[in-house]
Amino acid sequence: MKGDDSPSLRRREILVAVGGTAVTGCLGSGSAKTEGDGTDGDDGGKGGEADGDGFTPEPVDYPDASCDVCARNVTDHPRWNAQAVHEDGERAFFCTSGCMGAYYTSPSAFGVSDADVEGLWVTDYATRQTVDGFDAYYVFVGERDLIDMPAGRNPVPFVDEEGAKAFTRRFDELSTGDAERFTRYNMNRCVW
Repeated sequence: MKGDDSPSLRRREILVAVGGTAVTGCLGSGSAKTEGDGTDGDDGGKGGEADGDGFTPEPVDYPDASCDVCARNVTDHPRWNAQAVHEDGERAFFCTSGCMGAYYTSPSAFGVSDADVEGLWVTDYATRQTVDGFDAYYVFVGERDLIDMPAGRNPVPFVDEEGAKAFTRRFDELSTGDAERFTRYNMNRCVW
């Protein structure tokens, strides 16, 4: 719609402008990097133990900061939070799994780090626990009003396949085939 300033519309416009594709989630700017001074057991916000070759990526608590994709406050959406860590230890935090998907398909567009993404974590929709985003299952809900979610439509994350399939069985509009493992392809195909 012309004149629509919704986050979903801005997300598509910016992703197209930077050469990415419009994926679910939201888009804008902001930085939710955590930083420390690296002393007294502080790992500089990297969220992992040093192993001689770098660090072991682990999730960290979500900061009261802006989403690195859309600038919404991360902690305003605890059921949807996600985070990424790059090989250099730089972190990005997201208000939704959709923003995480947008970021993962084109991380250089957001200016957090040029290093590869080494770890991803999402919030399991059912348990509200932080789980490995690479191992998670996602349900891609096509009906915008089927469930309440921020920023339009987002892939709904679950720690395991059974949780994702149980979710799909609650809705006539979904099938168990809508539950998928994480891939760059399925994050990239969520064009809304």
